[in-house]
Amino acid sequence: MKRMSLRILALLCALCLLCVPACAETSDGAEEPEKVRFSDVSESDWFYEPVCYLAERDILRGFEDGTFRPRDTLTEMQLMKLMLKPFMPGEVEEPSGAQWWMPYAEFGLREGILTVEDLASLEEPASRLRVAELLARLPLLPESEDHPAEPDREGILAQIADLEEIPEEYLDAVIAVYGAGIMQGYDDGCFHGERTLTRAEGAAVILRLMLPSERQPKLRHTVPEEWFSDALILGNSHCGGLSMYGDLALPDFSFSYGGSVFSGLDMSCRDRHERSFTLRSLLQEKQYGKIILVYGTNEMGYDIDYLRPRFAAFLDKLAEVQPDARFWLCTAPPVNPDMIGEQELPVFTVANCRAINALIRELAEERGFGVIDVYSLFADEEGVLPPESTGDGIHLTIECYRSWGRYLASAVVQEGEAEAAAGEEPPTEEETPSEEEPPSEEEPPEEEPPASEEEDP
Repeated sequence: MKRMSLRILALLCALCLLCVPACAETSDGAEEPEKVRFSDVSESDWFYEPVCYLAERDILRGFEDGTFRPRDTLTEMQLMKLMLKPFMPGEVEEPSGAQWWMPYAEFGLREGILTVEDLASLEEPASRLRVAELLARLPLLPESEDHPAEPDREGILAQIADLEEIPEEYLDAVIAVYGAGIMQGYDDGCFHGERTLTRAEGAAVILRLMLPSERQPKLRHTVPEEWFSDALILGNSHCGGLSMYGDLALPDFSFSYGGSVFSGLDMSCRDRHERSFTLRSLLQEKQYGKIILVYGTNEMGYDIDYLRPRFAAFLDKLAEVQPDARFWLCTAPPVNPDMIGEQELPVFTVANCRAINALIRELAEERGFGVIDVYSLFADEEGVLPPESTGDGIHLTIECYRSWGRYLASAVVQEGEAEAAAGEEPPTEEETPSEEEPPSEEEPPEEEPPASEEEDP
């Protein structure tokens, strides 16, 4: 496939500003497209907004009888038009009859989005795998030279329950559309790639393609390695694991085995070269631009009301000694109580881990610090550290520390610098329309509407 033209890239960046003719004037003088009505689409339908938005902009049309037929199966031919028309400049003149799709096919071939082989299956129902494959050929991710975005591959793979059912040749495409927030799974956690989309579901997908504010992206915004050149990673033995196995060459490390916030600034620390010093001497000797704190594990089991003022005092003292630094707090990694063994006073429990992490988030929010969610990176569905990720129920394996190190490069941006890189905060689950229609007892019809009755999708 030939490389996509720069015109497509530029048009993608402008999609959220898209507005075509057929506008009416609002009370404040602004223009908005005239409402397009279909007899079988009402305001109470979950797909009302996506269908109306695309119809008002002439991205989709209905049938001669005034219906949209939202539950009919979307064909690849119809999908091709929906995904390509927003990029095409000017008005598109469609031939009458069965060849109405030709302008879109020619455009897709010319721009390197489609191949000749794609045209062989235009009359087939559009499976979710096929939709992902075609959409992934578009530049879906936000452009940023400072903080390039990439799909959160590990996080996406971990949440797809039917991952083994996705053919290898489609996997990268599924990750791409998940990462961009264009498609998402069902309530059972599965992608169900073999299923087809209804016309209503197709409208919801294309709405997300055109309006980034409607997406729920699963991205990592990475920072260049040089970002860590003025950074200090400070903490307990987990910090020591990061220094040895996290593949982070530039930041300074200061850690203490068994270290906690109770030790204060006079705790004895060491760096990756096994040099010993006190934390106070290090912080007085060098001013850092960024400080990432790794605490919480050795604080588990303390009464939260007792711990809160002492943890707060430690953070405030750090900020006083390092007034120019920006701070991030890592949540404590999960633990595996069964591997730790019997204890008269159980300390390393799931409940205590969650309690300490709630406190970490609370203290960070009060001070405007970022939070790096290490807990969710490693916890299973029960909030437990999986046995394959630890040797003693507390400390992590080498590969997990490497994953943590890779995660830091994206998490610091997501929590502290992502606004400029990623734009608006994504909407919550409740606010975002799903491309999956709520299940009904009857499956939507599989047959495609007669071509002669439909002008175009």
